[in-house]
Amino acid sequence: MGKNLYITEKPSVAASFASVLGVEISKSDRGRGYAESKDSIITWCFGHLITMAYPDAYDSKYKEWKVDHLPIIPQEYKYIVIDDGGVQKQFETVKRLMCRDDVDIIYACTDSGREGEYIYRLVYQQSGSTKPAKRVWISSQTEEAVKEGIDKAKDISEYNFLARAAYSRAKEDWLFGMNFSRIYTCLHGRRLSALLKENKSSVIAVGRVMTCVLGLVVDRELEIRNFVPKTHYGVTANLLSEESGIQYKGKWQPEKKNSKKSAEQPEEEEKYISKEDALDLMEKLKGQQAVIKKVEIKTKNEQPPLLFNLAELQSEANKKYKLPVDKTLEIAQSLYEKKMITYPRTDSRVISTDVLTEIPKVLNGLFKNSSFKGYIERIKQLGEIKINKSNKRYVDNSKVTDHYAIIPTYVTAELDKLDPDTRNVYSLIVKRFLAAFYPPAQYNTVKVETDIGGEIFISNARTLKDAGWKEVYETSTPKGDEDITDSPIHKLTKKEKCEVQGFDLEEKETKPPPRYTDGSLIITMEKAGKFIENEELREQIKTTGIGTSATRAGIIKKLKDIGYISIHSKTQVVTPTLKGEAIVELVRRTAKELLNPSLTASWEKGLVMIENRETTEEVFQEKLHSYIIRTIEKVKKSNDEVNLIRLMTNR
Repeated sequence: MGKNLYITEKPSVAASFASVLGVEISKSDRGRGYAESKDSIITWCFGHLITMAYPDAYDSKYKEWKVDHLPIIPQEYKYIVIDDGGVQKQFETVKRLMCRDDVDIIYACTDSGREGEYIYRLVYQQSGSTKPAKRVWISSQTEEAVKEGIDKAKDISEYNFLARAAYSRAKEDWLFGMNFSRIYTCLHGRRLSALLKENKSSVIAVGRVMTCVLGLVVDRELEIRNFVPKTHYGVTANLLSEESGIQYKGKWQPEKKNSKKSAEQPEEEEKYISKEDALDLMEKLKGQQAVIKKVEIKTKNEQPPLLFNLAELQSEANKKYKLPVDKTLEIAQSLYEKKMITYPRTDSRVISTDVLTEIPKVLNGLFKNSSFKGYIERIKQLGEIKINKSNKRYVDNSKVTDHYAIIPTYVTAELDKLDPDTRNVYSLIVKRFLAAFYPPAQYNTVKVETDIGGEIFISNARTLKDAGWKEVYETSTPKGDEDITDSPIHKLTKKEKCEVQGFDLEEKETKPPPRYTDGSLIITMEKAGKFIENEELREQIKTTGIGTSATRAGIIKKLKDIGYISIHSKTQVVTPTLKGEAIVELVRRTAKELLNPSLTASWEKGLVMIENRETTEEVFQEKLHSYIIRTIEKVKKSNDEVNLIRLMTNR
């Protein structure tokens, strides 16, 4: 009987499989690139070992960048080993193992997702091996998960549609990058570099996702730059109840003229009027009697937040700890490889029913951690575990994509043994998970309407009645809390008369939208549908966005590295550079759909459709080639219409 060969995505992951299979990985094993026992061989990739070849691999004439060569659309794509000594050595090792006579079957143990599938398939394809293969699909690196993944491994053919989507994604990015980067560089690169006073002509990098994201950043900057503030006025009454002697304030509430708010009028502006109207109102109400018209006391529940997917984790870590999104992903990946959390590159915010049996084990594991022990004891006091099959808020198979939400495993570590950034990210994940087992936070809310001469003035108060899940998970102050009063207005009664002690003129200036942080930009990329006016298309792509959970952080980092955006080291605020702005304007004048989130998201939707067998690679490729040919020709024709000097002067 021959041996089983296990191929992981990274050396660090190989250790998880080795411990399950009873294989020792020695220092010399790491040096030679694999470890072996009497029935198992474990080897690993270094992430990608194989990449798509550059255009000159198809024809040497493509070494020179010329507009006449475009578009470049290969009939059959070529792949090469990445030009790196260590990578090439490891590929030769993996190739030799894949073709060894005593290997009966190969287990693909790369990350369970589109990119992991692509990494394995390229190596298998390039090795020339014909060995049968199985796919290990896991969502955590715990011993039980790895063992179960191996035991339940399916024939690799079960994942052929995922692989087809992966290949299509790579071809799509290659076609966009190679063709559009070349044409914009050939037509405008030299002039743009001269205008920017750069030492040499530089490449204008254009990508399917990257350029769209750059467009979002530039559009937000232009919106801020062109923003004209407006000053609005409101009226606040200072009131004293005659019976209870309670002093409080009330904000004038204009009568709503339309039940449906105008799309052009922001909700916050409805409460404000011109200065003249505000002064007239104050004059009109001078000396009028005030009477309490309504006192409304309610108890409101605030549910615990949903579990983390990667985008939400990156956004939260960015807001709370100013962590760059790529750093958060790096930490999450490290925690996953240490078996402490489940697979991080997920878009899901719920778990599947098959995870429920693991929940008690996870809670028992966290109970051993002194930082979380008290929370687990409280959960036990609460009685029945709130995450169960009937709780659709957290358990819903229909909302789980490749992987369920990010949750901790039963493997834990004391927080003081982790570096500060890792400690913060791990605590966020654990506390968000534990919060789901707690009851809703309860607030007592009070709304008082005071009538002064037929005009209504509103007062609001809110007190926390029961912290519920907020015992575990700290949240930022809810929007609108500036209108909450500390006065005990819950003691006021209907029809109670009040003395008007005076009016204050409230002045408020409208503000431009905030600049993106890299955390809010990640969320914007995930929720690309909000930019799409077409309701049908918006509904169609609601489960996708710009990029994927695995690639979004890398896209932002690349934009920064090539000098198209800047990210403030402390605030993480994102701004475009002059070069980034110029490139967006060039694209806007020549092929503006490249900046359109709906186009970018719809391409992503096409890849998901290939995975789901709703379309074929051939149909997708035909549409892709047609788009590339059509758009490259449009950019060529528009060259004479672009005055780069005027464009830069007008910025």
